[in-house]
Amino acid sequence: MAVSQKQIAEKLGVSIALVSRVLSGKALEIGIAPATIDKVMQAAGEMGYVPSAAALTLKGKASRTIGVVVYDFNDPFFGAIIEQLQIQADKNRYSLVLAGFKGRHPDESVLQPLHKHAIDGLIALGSDMQADWLKGFKELPIARIGHGNPHEPSVRVAVDEDDAARQLIEYLTGTGRRNLIYISGTHPAHQLRGQVLAKHAARLDCKLIIQNSDEADSFTAGLTTARKTGSADALVCATDQIAMGALHALHDANSRIAVTGFDDIPAAAQFIPPITTVRQPLAKMAQRAFLAVIEPTEPQEIFLPGQLIIRQTA
Repeated sequence: MAVSQKQIAEKLGVSIALVSRVLSGKALEIGIAPATIDKVMQAAGEMGYVPSAAALTLKGKASRTIGVVVYDFNDPFFGAIIEQLQIQADKNRYSLVLAGFKGRHPDESVLQPLHKHAIDGLIALGSDMQADWLKGFKELPIARIGHGNPHEPSVRVAVDEDDAARQLIEYLTGTGRRNLIYISGTHPAHQLRGQVLAKHAARLDCKLIIQNSDEADSFTAGLTTARKTGSADALVCATDQIAMGALHALHDANSRIAVTGFDDIPAAAQFIPPITTVRQPLAKMAQRAFLAVIEPTEPQEIFLPGQLIIRQTA
C-alpha cells in the first residue's frame, strides 16, 4: 500500500503542510530547520514513500514513468523483453506501465491507462508497418523494439535480419542442406525475414520455398505446415514456437529433417531435442530502446547482430 504524506506527518507529529514543503524541496524557502528536513526525508525513505506521477506532473516535473505497449502478451519473446526493460527501469529509477493489444490488433481503448499516468515516454514491443495509434503519443519520445515504418516518429531497435539470415543459410548449406522450406506467419517481421532468407539462399544457389501460415497460433502453424515438407531437407522457422510445432509433426512422421527457429526463447534450449536458433540480443535491445526515451534523439533505425545457437535440431 502506498505511503502518504499524512502518514509521514502523523509518525513525526508534524503538519502535513510541513512534510509537503520538505518533500517538494521548498522547505528552506520558509525557514524550516535543516534537522527537521533531515528527519522528514529519513522517515520518508524508511516508510517507502513514492510521490505520485500525477502530483509530479502537476508540478511540471517528469513522472519517471515509461509506457510499454505489447503487441502480444502470449508471445514468450515479448515476456523476455519486458524483463530486460524492467532491469533498465530499476537501474534508472523509472517505473513501467504496461498495456497490450489482443491478437496484435491495435485498440485505442487499452491505451487509456497510459494517458492517465502521464508517462514520460513510450516503448512499443513488436513490429508494425502502420501503427497509426502512435499519433496519440506524438508529443512523447517513442522507441520500438521491432521493425516499423521508416516514417514512424520513433527510434526502432531490431535484430539485423540480413546478418541473421546469412548465418542461418550459410550454416545449413555448409552442412549439406540445399532444399529449404521457410515456415512463417503473416507478421511483418516474419515477412521481412523471408525476404532476406530468400536473398541469401539465391546467393548460395540453394532452393528456398516460402510457406506462410494463416494459423493464429504459432505452434499450430508449424505443426500443420511441416506435414507438407515433400523433399525438403531443412525447415527454417520464423520463430521457436513454430519450430516446436514443426518438430512435433516430424516426430510423428519419424522424419530427420533439420529444423531451425528464431529468438532463442528459454523453451528452445529445454525442448527435446534442443532447437538450433538465432538468439536476439535482448539486453542490448532493451537498453538502447530505454535510452532512446529517457534521452530523446531523432527517429532512426538501430540494427543489432544476432547469434546463431547450434543445437541438436540442425
